[in-house]
Amino acid sequence: MKKLLFLLTLTVTGFISQAQVVIKHDTVWYKGFPKDNVLHSLKDTITNNSASPVTITWNKSAENILTGWSVLGLCDPVACYLNSSDPHSAILNPGESGVWYVDMKAATTAQDGTSWVTITTNYGDMVYMFQTWPTSVKDFENNNLVSIYPNPATDKITIALTDKRIASVQVVNVIGRKMARFEVDPSRDHSLTYNLDHVANGVYLLQFSDAKGKILGVRRVTKN
Repeated sequence: MKKLLFLLTLTVTGFISQAQVVIKHDTVWYKGFPKDNVLHSLKDTITNNSASPVTITWNKSAENILTGWSVLGLCDPVACYLNSSDPHSAILNPGESGVWYVDMKAATTAQDGTSWVTITTNYGDMVYMFQTWPTSVKDFENNNLVSIYPNPATDKITIALTDKRIASVQVVNVIGRKMARFEVDPSRDHSLTYNLDHVANGVYLLQFSDAKGKILGVRRVTKN
């Protein structure tokens, strides 16, 4: 019985200690990342709310880097490392916050979309998302050539297409993976309704392209 109580105490103590080390965001975004061949940083914060120093061990566990993009550094509060999957560590004192960040750059000719890096720590993961889309997207999002409703959606979503240039719709998740593609007859207006029962909750991107595959614009939709 004493041994059981001792193990239970260790488990509870470990849980409380871990709960007192807080990662500010599990996912951080750099939307509208500039394709200027210049280094830019994306940051996340870990805070030690406990009464004792803690050691944060971490490493790069996954990434998806598009053509023309480069990871130039993975940094903790102590040092930066060259795109390494090797384990590293940093100490946070009681009440101290530390910044972990990823340095990224995109060439002027870099592929449009989302590049991402996942840093895994002994207190959880941090995902760094770098997103860029064609310059025409802003104008596309501000006009009334595409209507999406409801957004956020629950069981179904309707996409009303009135732009005659649109020949296909591609669904992409937030890490850049292509989920589905739908062909559109540009000779007439379309109202497309899709059942979302099989779709996981989250944020998705709809890419609208012409017959030559050129992306005319992107819309963000949310499934709750």
